[in-house]
Amino acid sequence: MQKLLTMFLKYSTIRLPRYKGEVGVSNKTFATQIKNIRLNQDKTMEQFAESLGVTKSSVNMWENKGVVPREEVLRKIATDYNISLDRLLGVEIADGDPKLEYLQRNLKKLDDKKLETAEKILRAAFDDLFDDEDDEDEDI
Repeated sequence: MQKLLTMFLKYSTIRLPRYKGEVGVSNKTFATQIKNIRLNQDKTMEQFAESLGVTKSSVNMWENKGVVPREEVLRKIATDYNISLDRLLGVEIADGDPKLEYLQRNLKKLDDKKLETAEKILRAAFDDLFDDEDDEDEDI
């Protein structure tokens, strides 16, 4: 996964090709995630930028043009706003399994509050399905 992230970051700092004026798919996902994070925190672009140590112009480029920042800024966003880098960047993890793709596609549609509820439900279901040997994953 680290190799995939490094590869993505290497090519994402250069804007992906645009099609008919639209941002590339991965960058569009990032733009949407950043805007959702900021709005869920009720922060202006200035406040959000200040919390990350970047300029308002940077946040504007992320949200409106899908420009992906350097790795250390991505990691700060992920840590400070409790979002995985995979989700932030729109990296698919379903590996072609239709059942996992269905779950993933629908989980992406949820806002933060509903996603937390879904996580609690899934954790409860998984606790019933799996042995205690997987307890170390609970801290994720």
